[in-house]
Order: sequence, then structure tokens, then C-alpha cells
Amino acid sequence: MRGDGTWDLERQVRLVAGGIVLTGVLASTVLPAAKWVSAGIGAGLTGAALTDTCAMGMMLSRLPHNRRATPEIGEVLAQLRG
Repeated sequence: MRGDGTWDLERQVRLVAGGIVLTGVLASTVLPAAKWVSAGIGAGLTGAALTDTCAMGMMLSRLPHNRRATPEIGEVLAQLRG
């Protein structure tokens, strides 16, 4: 979606997951155990693909800038009555 200042949720997931993986790989040059952070993200993304669910996407969707305005029940009923 362009023009409203927000990114599609899939793009946000790729940015966050990629950033965590990159940070884990770079940190593993100093702290070798940090590679397991990257492995965990990779495992999570694999599981998300196999189950067609995405825990990271669900968490990101709860952020305030990802919440869309929801209509009031009165407005919905008025539109249905028409």
C-alpha cells in the first residue's frame, strides 16, 4: 500500500526478521552464541510458511500505526439499512 505512510504487514515482517538475522550474524563475530538468534528467526519463518501463520505478523499488527480505523456499530447498521 503506498501513499498513506504505512507499509504492508508482509514488508514489515521481512524488515524486522531480516534486521534480527543480520544483527545476530554480525553479533556472532564477537559472541558466537548470537548465531542462535538468527537460527531461531529462521526456524520461526519456516514454521510460519508451513502452517500459513505468522506470529511476528500478528505481533506487528497490534502496533498502533498498523491498526485501521474500525467503523462504529451504528454506522455499519445504518449502511446495511441503506
